[in-house]
Amino acid sequence: MEERPPSPLDPDDRDSTPLDPGAGEPGERSSSSAPQPPSEPAPAEPAPSSFEPSSPVDPPPAPYATSAIPPPAEEPPIPWEQKGLDFFSAFYETLRLLFLKPRTGFRRVPVAPSFARPLGFAILVGWPGILAATLWDLAFSRYLQSVLPMASDQQWERNPAVEIGFALAAPIWLPVVLFLGALLQHLFLMMVGAGKRGFVATFRVFCYAQAAALLGLIPLIGGLLSLIWHLVLQVVGLSAVHRVSVGRVLLAVLLPVTLCCACLILLVAFGAAWLGWLKNG
Repeated sequence: MEERPPSPLDPDDRDSTPLDPGAGEPGERSSSSAPQPPSEPAPAEPAPSSFEPSSPVDPPPAPYATSAIPPPAEEPPIPWEQKGLDFFSAFYETLRLLFLKPRTGFRRVPVAPSFARPLGFAILVGWPGILAATLWDLAFSRYLQSVLPMASDQQWERNPAVEIGFALAAPIWLPVVLFLGALLQHLFLMMVGAGKRGFVATFRVFCYAQAAALLGLIPLIGGLLSLIWHLVLQVVGLSAVHRVSVGRVLLAVLLPVTLCCACLILLVAFGAAWLGWLKNG
């Protein structure tokens, strides 16, 4: 029996697939039908660590929060009463404040129940100023007599020895004058409601206001300048130490002057009326 060649439609070959024209030799399967290896899964992103610091979040501002204002720094006392300063530095710095920045200087005057330091300063500056003003006044007295005929009258004759002796005794009578003047001035301050820090503060102002006496070293006009600057230091100092307005202090300073002028006018009027009554008999 003859064997026949296999038929192309043999059922044994029905699993075979058609050849791919670009696939090389016949009988090879197409690479497109080859099973692909399973793809690896993408690495998962690491979860955020709980130890990593989170970004700071500012708390919302309070609706009525206000910034704290630090208290003002306490000013040091006036240089004349500062501890640790030598004599010349304390004296110079005190004079500089009283002549250039009097309000700042008087605000630094401590209200302490001690009178030695301010009284010593008053004598230290007041004594040479009073002595210099007296000597200048005596030196120019002849010139004033030639200019002012009234000054050459016998009743205006002056005794230089008495005046110089009175000026040399200033350390004795000056504390008494300062005490009585401060006492009278403090009474008028109380009348206008300006003596808030007591008599000690007023007395200390009078002591440091004696710095104006150094202007008496200037010839001719030194006495007048000293009087004017003393009034300025007195008003500014009382206002700064007692923490009141300048207007109220000025009223308290001018009130005794006004009363003295009024009393003087009444005294003159009364004397004139009395003399007229005696004349008419």
